[in-house]
Amino acid sequence: MMDVIEGRVIFVVGSTFCSLALWTIHKSTALRESFGLICKYQMITDLTLLSVTSIWSLLPAEFAPPDNSFIAITITYVAEICYHYSGAMHDLFAINRFVYIVFPTKQPAWRKATPKILIVCAIIIAFHTIAMTLLDVNLYWVYDRHTYIWHMTNTDWTEFYIKYFELYWSTVEISLILVLDSITFGFIFYRKYKSFCQCVPTTTVNIIFFFVLPGTASHHLEIVFSSIWIVTNILDA
Repeated sequence: MMDVIEGRVIFVVGSTFCSLALWTIHKSTALRESFGLICKYQMITDLTLLSVTSIWSLLPAEFAPPDNSFIAITITYVAEICYHYSGAMHDLFAINRFVYIVFPTKQPAWRKATPKILIVCAIIIAFHTIAMTLLDVNLYWVYDRHTYIWHMTNTDWTEFYIKYFELYWSTVEISLILVLDSITFGFIFYRKYKSFCQCVPTTTVNIIFFFVLPGTASHHLEIVFSSIWIVTNILDA
């Protein structure tokens, strides 16, 4: 009973937040860019995933169709596609950050290409899921209504699919995000560090030129300060 209540709570809370996010994206003009479009697709995908898995898992066992029925396999396919498509959106978020920070001049091209990339991702994820049937018609996801756990049917291809289409697939996605974000944040740090370094000679120039040099009586000190002023200008450049 507790699992049923928790499932309903997760569905209500998750659906509420996804709906609020969609409403915010729809109303905000600032989110009518690639980032907002990716967010929109992810929220729709998450809503679909929450709805399908929640309704299916909360369906009483006596009313649920057999696990090997067409409707049961179709529902698990939809859930699998939504799960991996939502994961792919995180890679697109990383690419979006990378383009906007590292290659800002490529933003128009990225904005134009984003809708097409979203469609290509959907096709790839759909093929990724259909690969289960291509490998073995008896390979599909099953929801155990007694243990409340999703698992795959046990076939000769189950271990292969889990290894290459689940574990390695997710590892590649995570690795791509880590690599792109490392480059992006490294670029941000470099720019901030460079800006900080530029502040030092700029500040030195202003102090020497406006406050120190005018009050200097010694000709030798004037030469020293003038040299410092020239050097700091070179550094600033």
